[in-house]
Amino acid sequence: MIEKVAKVVWTRQARESLNAILDYRYKDIPEARKIVRKDIIISSKEIVFTKQFQQDEIYPQYRRIIVRDYKVLYKEDMNYVYIMNVVCTVTRP
Repeated sequence: MIEKVAKVVWTRQARESLNAILDYRYKDIPEARKIVRKDIIISSKEIVFTKQFQQDEIYPQYRRIIVRDYKVLYKEDMNYVYIMNVVCTVTRP
């Protein structure tokens, strides 16, 4: 049975991770920071079904949304989707 999402909730960890990543990568480019932040937030609002996106290979307890260079990790519980973390997928020296 396909379960529809009742609500998407961002955890404190996810909000803090998103802000830390954006502060680090875009501290000198405020317009780019706004655009990337908006893209990530919008992607979470586009979750319609609880199992809509793939299960993550590194964190198998979560599903993932890929947005640019980032993974938005989420889990579902009783038709609620909890955004658990945002991770950067780019490794730079």
